Amino acid sequence: MDIEEYYLQLKNHYTSQADGEWFPVTINDLALVFDCTRRNAQFLIQKLKEQHFIGWKSGLGRGNSSQLALLRNKDELTLARAQRLSLNGQLSEAFACIQASDRESVQAEFHTWLGNRFGVQKERTEEDILRYPFYRPVPDLDPMKVVRRTEAHLISQLFDTLTRYDPFSKKLKPALAHHWEHDGTFRRWTFYLRKGVLFHHGKPFKAKDVQYTFNRIREWNGEDWLINSVQAIEATSTYSVCFELREKNALFAHFMATERFSIVPEDLEQLDARRNFARLPVGTGPFCMRSNTESMLIMDANEHYFAGRPFLDVIEMWVWPDYEEELRHTQASGQAQLLYFEAIDKGETEERLNQLEWGSTVLTFNLSKPGVLQDYNLRYALHLALNREQMIRELKGRRNKPSSGFYPGYYEADYGRDASIEAARKSLEQSSYNGKTLQLYTYEYFSNEEDTRWIMAACSQIGVQVELTILPIRDLSQAEVIVQADMIYAGEVLGDQPAITLIEMYRSKHGYIRNHLHAPLRAKIDAILADALIETGEDEQLNVLRAAEEELKQELNVLFIYHSVQEVGYDRSLHGISLNAWGKINYKNVWVK
Repeated sequence: MDIEEYYLQLKNHYTSQADGEWFPVTINDLALVFDCTRRNAQFLIQKLKEQHFIGWKSGLGRGNSSQLALLRNKDELTLARAQRLSLNGQLSEAFACIQASDRESVQAEFHTWLGNRFGVQKERTEEDILRYPFYRPVPDLDPMKVVRRTEAHLISQLFDTLTRYDPFSKKLKPALAHHWEHDGTFRRWTFYLRKGVLFHHGKPFKAKDVQYTFNRIREWNGEDWLINSVQAIEATSTYSVCFELREKNALFAHFMATERFSIVPEDLEQLDARRNFARLPVGTGPFCMRSNTESMLIMDANEHYFAGRPFLDVIEMWVWPDYEEELRHTQASGQAQLLYFEAIDKGETEERLNQLEWGSTVLTFNLSKPGVLQDYNLRYALHLALNREQMIRELKGRRNKPSSGFYPGYYEADYGRDASIEAARKSLEQSSYNGKTLQLYTYEYFSNEEDTRWIMAACSQIGVQVELTILPIRDLSQAEVIVQADMIYAGEVLGDQPAITLIEMYRSKHGYIRNHLHAPLRAKIDAILADALIETGEDEQLNVLRAAEEELKQELNVLFIYHSVQEVGYDRSLHGISLNAWGKINYKNVWVK
């Protein structure tokens, strides 16, 4: 503990003593307060006196009372301490300090002060620092393990891929590779790499790094479908690399633009021995990781970025677990705010961007194992029990409109429109359901938890018993966990390349949908995916993939629930703001007027 904490122990113990008031104590009394030896208590008293926390008059003789005066105001000290901890990047400790105070006024003043720290801060050094709050830390930024949109977004700021997809022109563009070609059969792909690109730690980027990246994924996840489709990877020169594929894949260069194939340095093991690579990754991207703790993530602009230095100098993400609820205390004027999602409802921003998210929340039924869910009538009863429009109306938030598939552009108005508790009960009566409790799994996220409890209530109305298990998303990405669930509720977000995301989702052996398919339907889906891999046009790919979606709907293997809206609020002094597919801002393009 530091000296302030010892002083606060005194204030908490002698609560009736006014600031500056003298009162009698003994060293033995103080040893009990500090929970230490008499000798250490004497040392602490001397330190507190030297730093003007207390006044002290020693008593004459052992055991005689001395005189103590507590000089610092507890509330002012608590607030100043929390502020200093925050500025040192120790937000968790700052929150603990404030929460220990029983004064609402102190807590409110800290929240207001903290809110004023967000937005763009102009430093004396002329640096533009963008700070924003987020509800959780992000300790795992290893590209090959990415499972969440926030991680995928940050990885795209720290790393580069061989190619990149431009959602505005809908074209694949150069990134770490300036050119690529195939042999006409789509089985042999060659990528020609940029020269002069540096990783954040100064190592030059070369073909060996590409080779290492893919071999590393193979070692970590030998069941990865795309890696398994690669028969060989050869560094044909220092700046060219060739992939030999086992099957035709006209979309291979498009897959290379996804976050999980971000290129990592060949000397990663040596780096990882000195620093935790997942928490402090090293890539070639527009921003470099400076710090990543449970309290704060800090990224600096990459001064040598091959595609041009970012305009912002520093990005700071401050971990504030309850910021959506607390933001009402932080109406900071004059700050360039950047607020994601539900926080917008409680914060004041001058400008907003919003878009309908490509993707859908889904409820999957596990048909890969025997049980009552093999009964179509039971699945149909559950489908009818879920009135999507009522769910959206009651739960509100980012829930926007009922979905009939992953892609909002192909909406079937009749899907789910016949939902009613009465119709659901009739279908249940025709089923073999015998009262067995169904196991529903979802991952930790506040909207998932709200949704699943609403679903449980709807199931209860028709007499179906459901037990809910909420797991960390990493746990629910394991095949052995997925197959234990009778049902899984999750959200699937389509990236900048919807067809690529869908193929990855359907083929992933760690995905909810694939692990819940029965064998005949899995074979049908795989045949459809093989057809999609040889289509070169995005519209044609999506048309083929809609056939897979129709199979899932016809079998009631997957229930589509709703589409969400993505929204970000920001101050009008921020320019270059645009939403990506994850509902996030690409910080490289942001500048301050």
